[in-house]
Amino acid sequence: MLKLESVEQIKGVYDNVEIDWDRYNFEERSPVATKEYSVVVDFLTKEIRGDCIKYGSWYELEKEECLELLTIMLIDNEPKRDFVHII
Repeated sequence: MLKLESVEQIKGVYDNVEIDWDRYNFEERSPVATKEYSVVVDFLTKEIRGDCIKYGSWYELEKEECLELLTIMLIDNEPKRDFVHII
């Protein structure tokens, strides 16, 4: 079952680079494997991107996959900040 594990707001200047993100961390467990997903909503570049770790490998997510995860999250949870203008 896929569930939202945590939400982080990351805002500031790191290594002389300004960032303003909300990161949504998901986890899906089964008897055989655990899959971890991370979706980042970047408010400065106005993009949504994500990655996942499953079956011992790291993968980048397509934008459609990120939006699907965020849609699932919105069923039971409120977003950290409104990101409709980025979609």
